[in-house]
Amino acid sequence: MTGVITRNNGFIVFYQYPLTKGFKERAINYSIIIAVITLSFHIISIIAGHNLQTYFDIPIGADFVAFYTGGSFYNQGVLEKAYELAPEMYFPEQFKFQRDLIAEDYLGHSPFINPPYAALLYAPFAKLDYIPAYIAWIIFNVTLLFISVQVIRSELPIFQQLSLTKTFLACFLFYPTVACFLYGQATPIILMLYCLCYTSLRRGQDFKAGFCLGLLAFKPQLAIGIALVLLLKWRINALMGGALSLSASLAIGLILMPNEMSSYIDLSPRLLDFLRSPAYPTQGIDSFFGFSVFLFENINPLLTDISTYILTTITILLLLKLWWKSPWLEDMPKWDLSMAVTICWGLLISPHLFYYDLMLLLLPGAIMIQHLPRLYSQDDKILLWTTILWTICYLGSQISDAQANLLSYLELPEIALQLSTPIIFYWGYAIYKTVDKVKPMPSSP
Repeated sequence: MTGVITRNNGFIVFYQYPLTKGFKERAINYSIIIAVITLSFHIISIIAGHNLQTYFDIPIGADFVAFYTGGSFYNQGVLEKAYELAPEMYFPEQFKFQRDLIAEDYLGHSPFINPPYAALLYAPFAKLDYIPAYIAWIIFNVTLLFISVQVIRSELPIFQQLSLTKTFLACFLFYPTVACFLYGQATPIILMLYCLCYTSLRRGQDFKAGFCLGLLAFKPQLAIGIALVLLLKWRINALMGGALSLSASLAIGLILMPNEMSSYIDLSPRLLDFLRSPAYPTQGIDSFFGFSVFLFENINPLLTDISTYILTTITILLLLKLWWKSPWLEDMPKWDLSMAVTICWGLLISPHLFYYDLMLLLLPGAIMIQHLPRLYSQDDKILLWTTILWTICYLGSQISDAQANLLSYLELPEIALQLSTPIIFYWGYAIYKTVDKVKPMPSSP
């Protein structure tokens, strides 16, 4: 987005005009440069590696190993074994499968911890050999990202100044998007459901919006923020749509795989213990839970729990306050900005939010860009905080890891501040502060 910002009678007047050719070319060039450098580095690490591991002993496709494992166990009719635990380690059957698949000396572990019915999505890919399956998975997710961009571009006029292809490529300027594909993650599925839910709500199609939100049943924690708002505003059709798709997912699991569902239910209380274990890369978790684990776990695990509960409760109360007296869809910019805050903070509430999941911030970021003049008129530092957010989403986990390693080297407790979490929260708070204060923009002359 570009334009001329001038002050006039206390307002910021934003004169929109088509993006200049130079700006468009720079945006595309930056995307290409980032993609080429990252892809080249990745290809070199694969060539220098062995078997299905890169030079850094990371499986090709990284977390796709987990999805391939879940799909393979389902195809073999042994999905129940995927959720077995042993006293000395988590998920021994999965570890054995992955070691046989990747390499005999593979020491990593990327477990399938989604609900059993999620394996139905991964099963078709697991019918292929691993590398073809990974390539097919990437193509599938690139397609979903392209659809998401198309959906948002059709809803938010500012992005219609760019072509669909260039808007799509611009997503790769945000590092978590690149990381998502390198990790072989499923975040594009979630982003598409978010986009469909948001645009459907915006168009008054509540049932469709709720149905899309309910399809997050394979990662239900990511639906909490929007679901709370729908409940508070008593959007009955949206709640019914969500209940339908959620019930359908659970019914599929209970009917097709009852034993697996029972095993998963028994396992669920212990998943947070797995996420806070020393073997897990906690420095990459950007949620309130990850922030609290990295800061307090080596002091007292109880402090981790208390911190998580306090931060989550405060955030939910702020969201409820934001929406309590806010009319539904009467002031569209205000509604949009409130929804951007809801999505942003809703992510932080989720216990597991790895840095590739921050790709989901593309949606509230797009909403912010659409209403940037209104935001800028109340907080001229919003662009500064957006830049800080972009930077910390790129370097946040490395900074956290460096803190922990330095303290370990100094033989001190590994207590580190996860910078990305408070910065993401404050970015949402900067938008939050403007919602009630912002005034309608005067018409452009």
